[in-house]
Amino acid sequence: MVLLVPLIALLASCGTPQSAPTTEPKKQQSSQTPKSNSDTDSNQQKTVVDDPTQGDWTDAYSGPSDLDGELDEAWLDCAPHNAPDPEAFSWKRSTDHSKVWMHATEGGMDGSSQRSCIADELDIADTADLSDSWTVTSLGDYDRYQKRSGNVINIVWQYSDAVKKSLTVESDSYRVTLPYSWHNKITTSVDGSTITVTDREHPKYALCTFQVSDSSNAGDIGTSLIQKYQAGNTPVQMWATRWAFVAASDPPSISADDAEDVTDLQTGGTVEYDSISAQIRAGDTSGVFAIDDYLKAHIAVSGL
Repeated sequence: MVLLVPLIALLASCGTPQSAPTTEPKKQQSSQTPKSNSDTDSNQQKTVVDDPTQGDWTDAYSGPSDLDGELDEAWLDCAPHNAPDPEAFSWKRSTDHSKVWMHATEGGMDGSSQRSCIADELDIADTADLSDSWTVTSLGDYDRYQKRSGNVINIVWQYSDAVKKSLTVESDSYRVTLPYSWHNKITTSVDGSTITVTDREHPKYALCTFQVSDSSNAGDIGTSLIQKYQAGNTPVQMWATRWAFVAASDPPSISADDAEDVTDLQTGGTVEYDSISAQIRAGDTSGVFAIDDYLKAHIAVSGL
């Protein structure tokens, strides 16, 4: 069992593969388009809103597999390197990976370096004009919520509704929510009850496929049933081809470079492709199951 430790404290102490399931030409297709986030704060609309700090938060970090998307990465990169008083300063991320929250105190550790760092990491305007009510500023792919109460500052950076919508795909009977790390990197297609997610740069290779099925067939190490879901009354299965294994065992099927790119998405960049490939060639396939771990941890399926 991996022991989670608070981030601030941590930093202070420092067979023949089968083909992927196929479908007929897709009826619906969606390809994400990058969006600029660098507009200045003065050009953005501020709106008074409710408290955005509701929900579950953590300051724990045990390794790269804990993270999902640019906000989580910015939270890690911008974390303070000392151990401030937790009553005066805290730096947390939401457990659903959608937000980062800074609580700071003017006259003490006011979080100015974290605010500047986040702006640089996300390519957005830095914080300005805090008021005594929660306000939200739209900054492209992100929304920034902020409030000052006396000498206390609270700021929450959150993915925009447009980003969340782009990572939600619906078939005729269920909904799939995809990882934040896949934003602007994938194409999704829907054909009835089947959803296919592909690497936008390598559209021949599916990252994963969802289908309505209660079959007991589990595939093989090349292409496998990764997870079963129950979306209301609908049984849904997620399948994936482990392209790192395919590239090592059947090189004509996919180039090593393409397999590396696809595997990076399938694992959220949490593993070294060269290491997995070398293990497979040596007869050890255990490394490819990092794909399963990431997909199961960061994809959700629900009923409509």
